[in-house]
Amino acid sequence: MTRRFSFADSEVSEVVVDGGVLRVRFAAANVSEPDASAFSGERQGFVAGVELVCRGGPWPDGLDGLAGRLAEGRVQLQGAWVARLPLPGELAEASRLELRFAQRGEVSVAVTRVSLTSPHGAALSESFAC
Repeated sequence: MTRRFSFADSEVSEVVVDGGVLRVRFAAANVSEPDASAFSGERQGFVAGVELVCRGGPWPDGLDGLAGRLAEGRVQLQGAWVARLPLPGELAEASRLELRFAQRGEVSVAVTRVSLTSPHGAALSESFAC
């Protein structure tokens, strides 16, 4: 089963900078997975605990502590921009990450590698609303 992560509408819980590593942790990542019983052929929902790890740097000041819903985001791969990534996935040919938060501005950083992971057995929930 191949899941796909989408930046738009994902909820960032925190951004952490640690030397040459930038970690974007998601409280609720927008994810789709194949579902033959659905009309569209896929089931859409949210997964908790997804982490986007970017290697590269140096990172600009002000990234630590960013949080909130993403309006959009994308990764540049060999000159092309993609907004949906395989989950889990490793993108060795990534060169740039762009994130636009719904309320708090934009981030655009050069990267050398991007990986996306989720906790083992993480369930897809249709909603994280309270």
